[in-house]
Amino acid sequence: MAGMSDTIIEMPRAVPATVRQRPGFLVLLLASSATILLLRTFYLQVVRGGQFHVQAEGNRVAVTPLQAPRGIMYDRFEHPVTENVASTNVLLDPGGLPAADESSLLLDRLPELLGIAPEEVQAAAAEARREQRDVLLLRALPHDDVLAVEAEQHNLPGVKLSSAIVRKYPFGYSLAHVLGYASAVTAKELAAAENLYLADITGKSGLELTYDKSLRGKTGAAYMEITADNNPTRPIETVPPLPGADFFLTLDAELQQFAFNLLAEHVSAQAPNPGTSRAGAIVALDPRSGAVRALASYPSFDPNTFSLPGQRDGAAAVLTDPQQPLLDRAISGTYPPGSTIKPLLAVGGLAAGVITPETVVFSSGGITVGPWHFPDWKAGGHGRTDVVKALADSVNTFFYRLAGGTEDQPGLGVDRLGDYLRAFGWGAATGIDLPSESAGLIPTPAWKERERGEPWFIGDTYHLAIGQGDVLATPLQVAVSTAAVANGGIVHQPYLVERQLLPDGEEILHQPHSRQVPARPEDFAVVRTGMRAAVTEGSARSLAALPIPIAGKTGTAQFGSGEQTHAWFTSFGPTDDPELVITILLDAGGAGDEAAVPLTNELWRWWAENRAAGGS
Repeated sequence: MAGMSDTIIEMPRAVPATVRQRPGFLVLLLASSATILLLRTFYLQVVRGGQFHVQAEGNRVAVTPLQAPRGIMYDRFEHPVTENVASTNVLLDPGGLPAADESSLLLDRLPELLGIAPEEVQAAAAEARREQRDVLLLRALPHDDVLAVEAEQHNLPGVKLSSAIVRKYPFGYSLAHVLGYASAVTAKELAAAENLYLADITGKSGLELTYDKSLRGKTGAAYMEITADNNPTRPIETVPPLPGADFFLTLDAELQQFAFNLLAEHVSAQAPNPGTSRAGAIVALDPRSGAVRALASYPSFDPNTFSLPGQRDGAAAVLTDPQQPLLDRAISGTYPPGSTIKPLLAVGGLAAGVITPETVVFSSGGITVGPWHFPDWKAGGHGRTDVVKALADSVNTFFYRLAGGTEDQPGLGVDRLGDYLRAFGWGAATGIDLPSESAGLIPTPAWKERERGEPWFIGDTYHLAIGQGDVLATPLQVAVSTAAVANGGIVHQPYLVERQLLPDGEEILHQPHSRQVPARPEDFAVVRTGMRAAVTEGSARSLAALPIPIAGKTGTAQFGSGEQTHAWFTSFGPTDDPELVITILLDAGGAGDEAAVPLTNELWRWWAENRAAGGS
């Protein structure tokens, strides 16, 4: 079976005897010319990585590109999460094709063998003749079809079988948004890059796109001398391909699959009921480093639909699905964060001296400013409330006063509130090594004036203080900020690649990036106490019986008309030495304590049984 695309290059013709008998300098001149020609050919075809097609007639060296194996990705326990699968492509070679008016046999027989329309063959043949280069007719031919073409290849001039590699994703839906997918190189990519060839695959999304160049490696070349009628005579030289780098990820594939299945089962069970969850995301990361352990988004898609052959209808269904399965809600979905904002606001208030651990606010059911009433979630209020109780019971009134202040006690104010949110990483992409991350939104008076043509009111500050109004965050941003509370104020840039292993054995290690929230250790300690109280006696007390002591914060965020709510819960544990953060968002999922907390319970129990005893 032939290799990939062959190119014909003219060899120097034999030197007549009369010339060989001439003075030595002439022989030397001719030999030097031949050497220069071969070196130039090697330079153009391999060093420059051209298109491997000929520019002149009568060439007599065939150059076959040798596709480099794409690097494999592994999870943190070195389980492979991608695979390379050998396949065979069908190419049309302009040098072997019959003239356009002599192609009847080819047009009749090839469509019958391959199950494609004669018009496809005709169009590909015309393109090959016009462009004077090999044209890919069919990718990843089934084995039986390969045998059929080989059996009749003497009747199919210009038809070549070419070895190739396609990508397979054994974890399917569960890792689709993280890994993304790699598929056939496009005409646009071929035109834009000199080092891409017909049989190549390129990353289109996820990590496959972010690290495409390193994963792809470098194409090699095999040089073969051939006769005038395209029969090989002898090999000249082979430049082997350079495999792509292997990638070792921070992900725990088992945890990822468990989280995705849990999310999918919950959302699928709720979907038939109006006003209930239709999508969601789960983020798990190590607060000590920012290493991402799981990043699940639902609905999802099967990346094999795009990477493996014969999936055109399935790919079209994914692209047109109104539920947007291609959207990675963990990093690209933005939502009002609800009360998950309150721990960050509490740290800011303590650090700025607006409140102390002893500050008490009386909650009587809300705050009234002129004709506007800003309620607590509990009718009648919560009574005397300090910051720990405010976090445990998610007392709105406390945070209204902390953010907006009162007539005799200034609050944090919208500007400083925004500064602290930005210090925790909100309002900007976290920098995770995935494409298409959203920045979220921290509204400001200038933003409102520009976007709405309206002034900023005290009510806007109150809404911001409880994660409502125009503020938006991604599930990943909420997880990263929760990690900073857990670890004492270090905002780690989240990441998915721990190391790369190059073909020569060299390793490229992750380079950490972090910054410090401007607050004291004791400020974070107070907030962690309040988040622990939310589990032991507050809005998430159903989690108190977990085998691992955790701390957390519920969130119930209104959106749209206000009748529907997103459900949040973000948590960390163990509380004395946090090793994991888990953040859950259920789009239109209801109340955080009723919807997100039960899923949190399942995830922490899985962690306790499978990872906490030294396997974190």
